[in-house]
Amino acid sequence: MNTCKNCGVELDIEMNYCPLCGQKSSVSNSSGHKETIGNKPTKVENEPYNFNGLTQPQKRKVFWELSGIIIVSGILVSFIIDLIINKQISWSKYVITIGLFFLINISLINFLRKRVIALLFSSFISTSLLLLLLDWYNQNLHWGLKFGIPMIFFCYLTVFFLIVLVQKSRQKGINIIAYFLMAAGILGMCIEGILALHQYDQFKLQWSVILFVSLLSVSAILLFIHYRLKRATDLKSFFHI
Repeated sequence: MNTCKNCGVELDIEMNYCPLCGQKSSVSNSSGHKETIGNKPTKVENEPYNFNGLTQPQKRKVFWELSGIIIVSGILVSFIIDLIINKQISWSKYVITIGLFFLINISLINFLRKRVIALLFSSFISTSLLLLLLDWYNQNLHWGLKFGIPMIFFCYLTVFFLIVLVQKSRQKGINIIAYFLMAAGILGMCIEGILALHQYDQFKLQWSVILFVSLLSVSAILLFIHYRLKRATDLKSFFHI
């Protein structure tokens, strides 16, 4: 068992700093004994807590815990103030709903970061519920059902294909910028199409076509430069500078 030599708190095996006193933990070997140098036990120095010395999983865990504390504290403070002043839950329901939305999505990113499909699907569900709750608070479900959810659906779908495309790319350079620009153009056409269907009762595209053609032209130039640079040493030699 790994324990802090300063205060005696039990530590997880991946912890290299005590969360209570900040003491750097001693390292245990596979047999559970403290590592020694020669015949003398390793000296554990009383070093200050160093965030940069943590591993990436530890940093994510610390960030998640701090975010949770801040969000939950904000929710409780808003709820108490609203209850004291108005004797009921009024404006604080918006703060509570949005706070829970951020807490859920931060948790999803922390625990499902390597499972892209599960992460995007869960985030889409939470965002859809947020829009429906906000509409329900205003006693009008028109905007969320007809505009909000379809728009965020295409947003998440575009992000999904963009992530897949980036992961499939062997070389990652300015071609990533080109992919983002093309995704923005496609998303613009989806959004205008949704708005046109409810406003004119027909699929009609105007400004989004101009946006898409402009972004597609820039993307084509960036992709040409990116794949042309495979044969050139750098930008100076490519442009003959």
